[in-house]
Amino acid sequence: MNRNRRNASPRAWVAGVFCLAAALTACTGGQRRDVLMPDGAPTLVVMDFRQPLALDPLPDGWHHRTFFRTDPMRISFASKEGRPSIRLATHNSGSMLFRYTNISLDQYPTLGWDWFVEQPIASDLDETTREGDDHPARLYLKFRSPEGETHALEIIWGNRKLRAGDWKYLESFWSRSPFPHYVARGGDENAGRWHDEKVDMRALYRKHWGDPGGASLQEVALFCDTDATGTQSVAYFSAVRVERTP
Repeated sequence: MNRNRRNASPRAWVAGVFCLAAALTACTGGQRRDVLMPDGAPTLVVMDFRQPLALDPLPDGWHHRTFFRTDPMRISFASKEGRPSIRLATHNSGSMLFRYTNISLDQYPTLGWDWFVEQPIASDLDETTREGDDHPARLYLKFRSPEGETHALEIIWGNRKLRAGDWKYLESFWSRSPFPHYVARGGDENAGRWHDEKVDMRALYRKHWGDPGGASLQEVALFCDTDATGTQSVAYFSAVRVERTP
């Protein structure tokens, strides 16, 4: 989503400001009730779509963040190639589905998820720029340091330019600092099938903010957007989980 455009139409600029605020603040539109906390099990499922989720209203602990003058992604549920999943579709639109958490990175450093991009973004705009900042599937992660500082990053599906292992940075509107996006997978050649992924959240945290000791994962969101490029996308997620240190 093009959260930082300067040379955009008034409508797009205002939408971008609200979207950026959502990405870099505490997302105060939702109430932090029924926060998910670990129970000591080896694996904690943060988002489980094996059964459809109630959408209106969402369960406590969940929040659908929509943006001013931007249509939200369309949320439904389907079995995709045998996997029950959530289906997130966009058409010049975008929004974020949050789950509030309080999970220690010391105890649960590994984030795992599966995703299936059915319709990638077809655009000639450079995805590393504000004008092309759309992705068919993202995971937004918000962390809290032991000192109470908050940090955020996104794990994204790259389009035509970005590939697994790449990073992209776009200057944040509020802090004028680079906002990090880690590319876990991408490319049209990887669309049309499920991919099971894992990342070390401590390594992602350490790269940008130093020692992850005592840090916690405060929010996880699914995020799909095509409002900058005016295109369409369809993506599926079956589950998002965290895993204990072996």
